[in-house]
Amino acid sequence: MSKKIAVIIVGYNGREYLPDLLNSLKNQTLKPTEIIFVDNNSTDGSQEFLSKFQIPDSKFQIILNNQNKGFAQANNQGIKESFKNNSDFIFLLNQDTICDNNCLEELAKAAENENAETFAFQPLVLCWPEKDKIQTSGDKFHFLGFGYSGGYKQPVNQLTKQPSNQVTDITYASGAAMFINAQALKEVGLLDEDLFMYHEDLDLCLRARFLGYNIFLAPQSLVYHKYKAGVSSHRWYWSERNRGLTLLKFYKLPTLILIFLPWLFMELGVLGYSLMTGWFSLKIKTYFSALRLVPKTLIKRAKVQRTRKISDRQFSKYLEAKFNFAGFEHPLLKYLVNPIFGLYWKIFKKIIFW
Repeated sequence: MSKKIAVIIVGYNGREYLPDLLNSLKNQTLKPTEIIFVDNNSTDGSQEFLSKFQIPDSKFQIILNNQNKGFAQANNQGIKESFKNNSDFIFLLNQDTICDNNCLEELAKAAENENAETFAFQPLVLCWPEKDKIQTSGDKFHFLGFGYSGGYKQPVNQLTKQPSNQVTDITYASGAAMFINAQALKEVGLLDEDLFMYHEDLDLCLRARFLGYNIFLAPQSLVYHKYKAGVSSHRWYWSERNRGLTLLKFYKLPTLILIFLPWLFMELGVLGYSLMTGWFSLKIKTYFSALRLVPKTLIKRAKVQRTRKISDRQFSKYLEAKFNFAGFEHPLLKYLVNPIFGLYWKIFKKIIFW
């Protein structure tokens, strides 16, 4: 395959990850045309390490930001550079990943076998160092706006028995490793910079899906992720803030009305959880931050609703009824929230005809 592949990595104080990641790219059986590393003002020696690193047969470009511009904006900087060089495919890659030697070659094979209606492929992302466990086999989307890793900690042999040319439909590709058709990306648009981080990969893939594009898992392409399960305060803040904005942007009005009661109960539950964890003020802050973005989100919503090619009924098959979040397990989720919300969604999604 003689297509141009640009690898884009956003880094922030990830010096410890860089040798494994960049050496894995150096050892690819199919070399990327260029690697664009966007550093968000790291202070841990990352920039010094990058300035000395070389990758034969690949152009290695470093963009140094003077502040942390977030995951979305920094990736967009790299994407715009790749557009200047007429890249055919763009591989968004987290700084805390390691690519299998055949990763890019397998992604290229998968892309060669699909049509122009494919927006992105996700490699099978495995845990590190538990390489026999899945970190995500395609991310999932709960009907109340939560995005999470699909197949987390399940045995990898459940998927690797598939033929090498077989891909499977997934709800959305994780931003940790997303192989994107550059031409399709130009139509869909770049990452939403208002989201800063978390849900930006979900938002991008939903915009693509609403325009009729497909998103697949390429299970023979492997990436290892040094993923840390659990919910940190910054992850909590950005995920909670962006969750409601995502619902507002994509659901039709009747669907928003339909989910209002479970959404309200969930918000009350989240507020209770934030009180117990000491994050109540942080949760309140998400409401004010989200409210400031409502006018801009409504403008984006208008475009999504005007150009969409699938109905909410068609989209509902991708929506999950149960919570299954990595690093967040609680008896209330298992014995109360999931049974009640699962039953609610099972009944009410049948009435969605719009």
